[in-house]
Amino acid sequence: MSIGYKYRANIIEKNNYLRDIDSLLKDELWASSFDDLNDPFETEYIDNISRDLNTLKELFNMNINDVQAKWENLKRIKENLGIYSLSLSEKDYPSSNLMWSHYSNSHKGFCIAYDIDKLKDSEILPFSVDSVEVKYVENVPKIDVNDIAHRIDFIVKMFGTKMKVWQYEKEIRLLYSTFGIKHYSPFALKAVYFGLYMDEQYQSIIIDGLQNRDIKFYKMNRKENSYEILPISLCENSRKIDEKLPLDLFEVLKIDHNYTVENFHILYKGFLKDEATLQRFSSKFREQYSTKEANIFIYDDKNILDLIGKYPLYGNDQYRLASHLIAMSTFDAPNDIWMYPDKS
Repeated sequence: MSIGYKYRANIIEKNNYLRDIDSLLKDELWASSFDDLNDPFETEYIDNISRDLNTLKELFNMNINDVQAKWENLKRIKENLGIYSLSLSEKDYPSSNLMWSHYSNSHKGFCIAYDIDKLKDSEILPFSVDSVEVKYVENVPKIDVNDIAHRIDFIVKMFGTKMKVWQYEKEIRLLYSTFGIKHYSPFALKAVYFGLYMDEQYQSIIIDGLQNRDIKFYKMNRKENSYEILPISLCENSRKIDEKLPLDLFEVLKIDHNYTVENFHILYKGFLKDEATLQRFSSKFREQYSTKEANIFIYDDKNILDLIGKYPLYGNDQYRLASHLIAMSTFDAPNDIWMYPDKS
């Protein structure tokens, strides 16, 4: 699990509105547009490519329609693109004094620890890569016509390059298809670190607002005789599960998740396989293991594992899978169980 840190200032706005805390409690983030990043070298990238295209057309009378179309498409993507910046850490906590000072209101704010992979699950992303770890360089990279045909190089140069003076940020950027408010899985949030000078009343609002979640809370403290700051554990919220499923009752055969739902393929080992029993099982499984909307497929034989996800299925393979799929519960009707075939 890769952890990214987001430093928040916790500035009190008009009418005592706590925007940063409100977004945290709503599982929201703001993916900025590329223009909002105020990259002073963006115009230089655009001018380089436009100039190269015009030169090829005017001097060499080349047909550049295909390249021009690709460039226009990339520009449209850039105009809509949303970017969410996180900071990596060499330690297992947000240890950078500079980041706390610059982005957390001089230690009066807080820092959120996210599971980066779960943040990436929030929507379809526009490229073959969904994040880019920023490279810090002395000179502005040249983006030209040749980069249009190599999307990865283009993405890294355009969206993942900053001046070396910013290297203390250790930034990783998540790329979304559009900018604006994004909602993420509640289970992407792993921990919250409170700054040295954060007011206790705001700490309490966050802790109380994130009940019934598996989240750890820390308070940053100075290390004695040092400029280093260290996290001290305050408390831990946990998901409340009244009755956990016995581990000998089932086996997870395969997990097949995508950006909208989780798909669990489960071998059920219980004796009773009636509709009511399997409905209770699927509900408890969701409560205990799913982190977002989920489809649950229940089987009575693990020997069909090689058929799960295989497409298309014909003849005997199709019959084998259908014979051992005993029930399913879908994400859009989680309180129902569908017996297939009817084995109640």
